[in-house]
Amino acid sequence: MPTPAEPLTLEVITADTVLAITGLAVSPRQEAYVASNAVSLAEAHFNPGAWFRAVCHAGTPVGFVMLFDPTRPGAIASDPVEPTDMVLWRLMIDRRYQRRGYGRQTLDAVRQQIPAMGRFTRLLSSCIPGPDSPEGFYLSYGFTKTGRFWERGTEAEIALDLT
Repeated sequence: MPTPAEPLTLEVITADTVLAITGLAVSPRQEAYVASNAVSLAEAHFNPGAWFRAVCHAGTPVGFVMLFDPTRPGAIASDPVEPTDMVLWRLMIDRRYQRRGYGRQTLDAVRQQIPAMGRFTRLLSSCIPGPDSPEGFYLSYGFTKTGRFWERGTEAEIALDLT
């Protein structure tokens, strides 16, 4: 088991690691709030705006993160976003590794990646409301509700100021 002192990294998913990443899963009660990694990878394959990585701790895959960059040529946005908005499309930490700080560390690592991708001033995401929603996690990190909704009104938009 990795120790907490070892750094979390965002790694390119390869043919050698894809099965480990698609094998990661949230708890059954969380499944309604985030797509599986297999679905996310399939969506990324067909959308040039997708940027995705395995979340690893000391070489062990513990999760998955995917961003949407609306400035990439051919990017297909499902909801309207500004060119200065990066979107946190997916973030999941495997049920076995939750409550260890990996979600926050993943967001920290993502925030370090974003400046190299362009001139983004906000990180947007959305949450489905419910008892096992990740909304509380995002709000405690610093995201705020914008009052807008995505996915035909089913997901509340949240934003994190990057300036």
